[in-house]
Amino acid sequence: MIEFIWLFVGLFIAFVIDILWWNQKSFKKLEQGIEFHEHYHIGLELIILYIILTALTGLSPLIILAGAGIGFVLAEWSQHHEIKGKKVVPGHPFAYGSKHFKMSTVVGIFLFIVMLILTLLL
Repeated sequence: MIEFIWLFVGLFIAFVIDILWWNQKSFKKLEQGIEFHEHYHIGLELIILYIILTALTGLSPLIILAGAGIGFVLAEWSQHHEIKGKKVVPGHPFAYGSKHFKMSTVVGIFLFIVMLILTLLL
């Protein structure tokens, strides 16, 4: 039961970070040069970190990392619309339709394969 609570804490943290990211203009400057690194990449990286650390330590609160990872993947999926100025425009979930789609997809596939291998091995 406590793991379930930690999972939701991680989801909540990811959603708060996502909201702050899209509402703070200064954060968007951080993306310059790494636009291909999407929210779901961060999510997969956090899940990979969870898998490794749990295998090494067995600590149940680490599931907060998996929760945050799932939250970032869900945040990416929900980007089907964006608000620019006062207009609602189509978004680019998983970088689909963007200039960096190929690079983003390669990174995403690599991270997903690493996650699967670690899940099977650990």
